[in-house]
Amino acid sequence: MKKLLICIMIAVLPTSIFGIGGLGLSVNTSTFTVHGGSSPLMVGGIEVGSFSYDSFENGVGLGGYLYLDIIPVVDLDIEYNFTGQLYNFTFENAVTASETQEFAFAAGSMFITIQKSVFDLGIPFLAKAKLYGGLGLNSNVSTPMVNQEMLESVFGGASNLENGAYDYDAVATYLTENAVETSGFHIDAGVFFKVLTFSGSVYYRQVIADGAIPGNKGFGSMNFRFGLGI
Repeated sequence: MKKLLICIMIAVLPTSIFGIGGLGLSVNTSTFTVHGGSSPLMVGGIEVGSFSYDSFENGVGLGGYLYLDIIPVVDLDIEYNFTGQLYNFTFENAVTASETQEFAFAAGSMFITIQKSVFDLGIPFLAKAKLYGGLGLNSNVSTPMVNQEMLESVFGGASNLENGAYDYDAVATYLTENAVETSGFHIDAGVFFKVLTFSGSVYYRQVIADGAIPGNKGFGSMNFRFGLGI
C-alpha cells in the first residue's frame, strides 16, 4: 500500500504543482466539398486541348497542440495541423492523349484560440473534465486547383500548350510552390479531460476562412487529442 501511495504521489506531483498546461498530438477529420471542373485550353481563340479535375470531399489529418491554463478565467490554445485528400486530374493536348493522374490536395493551418470553461467536473488531484467553448484566429496555407494560367507557366508559355509535353512532376511542384495563403476566424466547442498527467479532448471546430479550401468560405472539423500535462 505504501508503494502504491508513493507511485500515485509521483504521478500527481507534476499535475498539482507544475500543471500550467499541456501538449500532444491531434487527429482531425474535416468536412468540405470541392466541386470538379473542366476547361478547354485556349490559345489565340483556338482550342488546343483540355484539362479537368474530379470533385473530392472531406479530409483527414494530423497535428500538434499546446495549451496554457495560467491565464485567469480563460485558457490559451495553439494548434497546427495538416489536412489532405486525393483527387484525379486529367490533361490532354496534341502530344498527350487524355492522361489522368492522382494529385494531392494539402492544407496546413495554425489556430490560436481563447477557450472558456462552461462546466467543470473533477476528482481532486486525480482527474478533471470540462465542457468548453472557444473563439480564435487562424492562418492557412493550401495547394490551389489547376487553371490555364498555371499550365502556361509550367509549359513555358501559352504557345507551348498545344504541342508541349505534359510533365506531372512539374505541375505538382508548381502547385506546392504556389500555395494559397488565407486567414480567418473560428469557433469551437468540446470536452476536455485530464487524468493524472495525461490529457485529451474531443471537440468540433468551425472555420470561417474564404479560400482555405478551394471554392469554400470555410469548413468544419471533428478533432481528437491526446497528450501530457506540463
